[in-house]
Parts: sequence; C-alpha cells; structure tokens
Amino acid sequence: MLRTWSDGVVVYDDANASLHALTPVAGEALRLLMSGVAADPAHLAQALVQDTPDEDEIAMVSRLIIDLESMGFVQRVPG
Repeated sequence: MLRTWSDGVVVYDDANASLHALTPVAGEALRLLMSGVAADPAHLAQALVQDTPDEDEIAMVSRLIIDLESMGFVQRVPG
C-alpha cells in the first residue's frame, strides 16, 4: 500500500507489517511499476521525466528498480 505526501511516500508491506519511506521519485516509480504503465528502465524513465530520457536518467532508474527489488517491492519476471 502506498501513501503519498508532497515530500515523500510511505509503503506499507502487508507481508511483514513494515513501513518504508521513499523519496517522491521512488514512490512515483513504484506506483508506475505497480500500475503496469512501465516495466523496463527506459520506459519508466520516460514516464518519470515525461520526455525522452538520456542515458544517465535511464541508468538512475535502473539502479532505482534494483533498490526497489532489494526491498521486495518489485520482482523481475523473465520476458
């Protein structure tokens, strides 16, 4: 469950009843991933910046996805 404020996002993980604070960008990325709007770093970066992302933005989003995956919020599915 996501709860959004202007300065950040809180994620409640029902599996272990834990709370996690995320930055607004990380929260928006997680929301987009959960909604199925974007699934890969390039498309997610484009949705976040609402423009054609450059290589640095795509790399940043790739690292963000890895961070969200390490927290157990997203899971990569083989394509």
